[in-house]
Amino acid sequence: MLDFSFTEEQNMFRRMLREFALRELLPNYGHWDRLPEYPKEEIKKICQLVVTDLPPEEHTVIHAGIIAEEIARGDFNCVLPSMGPSVWREFVKDASPQLEEMWYPSLIRGEKMIGLAITEPEAGSDVGQMSTRARRDGDDYVLNGEKNSVSYLHSDVFYIFARTGPEPSGWKGISAFLVPRETPGLSFNYYDDMGCRAVPRGQLFMDDVRVPAWYMVGQEGQAFKAIMSFFDVNRAFIGLKCLGATEQTLDETIEYAKKRKQFGVPIAAFQGVSFPIAEAVTLVEAARLLCYKILWLRHNNQPCALEGAMAKWWVPQISAEIIHQCLLIHGHYGYNKELPIEQRLRDVIGWQIGDGTPQIQKVLISRILFGRDVIGSL
Repeated sequence: MLDFSFTEEQNMFRRMLREFALRELLPNYGHWDRLPEYPKEEIKKICQLVVTDLPPEEHTVIHAGIIAEEIARGDFNCVLPSMGPSVWREFVKDASPQLEEMWYPSLIRGEKMIGLAITEPEAGSDVGQMSTRARRDGDDYVLNGEKNSVSYLHSDVFYIFARTGPEPSGWKGISAFLVPRETPGLSFNYYDDMGCRAVPRGQLFMDDVRVPAWYMVGQEGQAFKAIMSFFDVNRAFIGLKCLGATEQTLDETIEYAKKRKQFGVPIAAFQGVSFPIAEAVTLVEAARLLCYKILWLRHNNQPCALEGAMAKWWVPQISAEIIHQCLLIHGHYGYNKELPIEQRLRDVIGWQIGDGTPQIQKVLISRILFGRDVIGSL
């Protein structure tokens, strides 16, 4: 029998996070965007709530999805650092015990942050063209290259992917390292983005960056398959944080439409207002079910690459469209920075790009449906 319900514990967890997000995060959402500045102390508070409410060993990917959806109602940019033990455990699952102990405890407390460094100027969706190299030198590796579009560029440690094998291209021979920010040879260039401004993004340069060999995560040359497995489920988290921002915008818009009067009646009485909201709520419900299905599949050790790609291209798209529609319903009130709607629109649009554009997601879906022999190796 199908069961679409959350447990009572999960519902309590959701309510607790939503109350915190609306009380503690939402009032300062625009503040961090305007500075721009990373809300580090707020992140620590969320992580303390998450770990205190449930022991780390009892956290699942379902809990991580709830965190993504509810925290995004308050502050879209606080989601990833708050995602809980299950997500950070996934990041370090292939690390040595020494390396895990070095980072995992501080990650789940919100005291440290990881920046994921994969994309390069000539290797975006085509990760196989990665050119950053890590050369073995005794007990060390020496890294040289450039990464761009690195989110959380202020991070304490970077999850850097580099070629350690002889292959000039392709996914074979790619390894991953956890490299502390203060390591000599690392330098940074920050972007000035239109959205997600509290989370700095930019370029990371490596000039003879020397790290101990035990900083490698997992086996040499096997990092690509490991990170792709994480991407499948991360696309559900991206969808849920986009939906959290969308749901909060819809709640605010419904209240506004009930109170705002024109021609002597609330504007909710006009189908030009009420029908778009009805359509939006329908789409959001369908999108939530897709995202939580992905998490259910992962929780039950079932493949979720197809559903992950579906969620990644579709959910940020409908979220941006719905938030835009809500902005229009508010008129110039929505266009003004005194309300959070325009910022949510800017923030969500960025995740139509991050972690793979809609075009590459549709290629992935097509490969699964038709096979590589038909679609090719694009």
